[in-house]
Amino acid sequence: MEQILIQGALLSGLYALIALGFTMIFGVGGVLNLAHAGYVMVAGYMFYMATYILGLPLAAGFAIAISVSSGLAVMTYMAWVRRFLYNPVVVFVSTLILALLLEHIMTLAFFRENINVPPIVAGNIQILGYSFSNNLIVALIASWICIAIVLLFVRRTHMGRAMRALAMDRRGAIISGINPDVVNLTTWAISGALAGVAGIFYGSYTFLVPDMWVLPLIMSFAIVVIGGLGSIEGTLVGAHIVGFMETATVLAISDKLRSVPGLVIMIIVLVLRPRGLFGR
Repeated sequence: MEQILIQGALLSGLYALIALGFTMIFGVGGVLNLAHAGYVMVAGYMFYMATYILGLPLAAGFAIAISVSSGLAVMTYMAWVRRFLYNPVVVFVSTLILALLLEHIMTLAFFRENINVPPIVAGNIQILGYSFSNNLIVALIASWICIAIVLLFVRRTHMGRAMRALAMDRRGAIISGINPDVVNLTTWAISGALAGVAGIFYGSYTFLVPDMWVLPLIMSFAIVVIGGLGSIEGTLVGAHIVGFMETATVLAISDKLRSVPGLVIMIIVLVLRPRGLFGR
């Protein structure tokens, strides 16, 4: 039980970071950006290329990966999404196509070979007689730092209040002088940066392969549906539900059933509470 609780907490922090940017875009813009998981995948490759192929310092690798993923998110919004912001079906389909396009680009660049990324922090630590990866512990710390910064930004800054106002009442926010295009662009930039941090740690937690974006997308979708679409607090709760259930399933049954618990819980929530645990 202790192993499940600790490993589940470590994994949940990483999942929360992956899903946070996904739910922010839906909360503010009302659209589902399926390319978000593609940014996660690209960031993992950019970090690997910068640090382990070009030999740059870790800090430079972080900066490059986060800049690329945030830049991709901004370009996605500026070049395409803002034209169809009121047509969520077009955004849904087009961002899925973009994720597939990013997968093919990474396939051309790196082929479809599994790349094992060295851990950012090597070694393991013993807790209550169980061994846990130092890399995953650092990922948890980084995740919660990012989550805390986002929560403070949303609740304490003028732009954060504008995001919340736009999410609650778009027409009222516009009447009060808020520029929805600037708010949406800021949200997409932050979401892309979060995807970059998540991609760095997710790539070192598993391995790099061009279709690695699929599982984070499934997990993100399950988490935000469970927690409530657009709810940051719900995303944190949903990530921990999925993380603990996945850990229990992997340790008690089989690693091959890793993604099943999240999907089962998502279906149950959709039947019993379609708006999610914290959704409006």
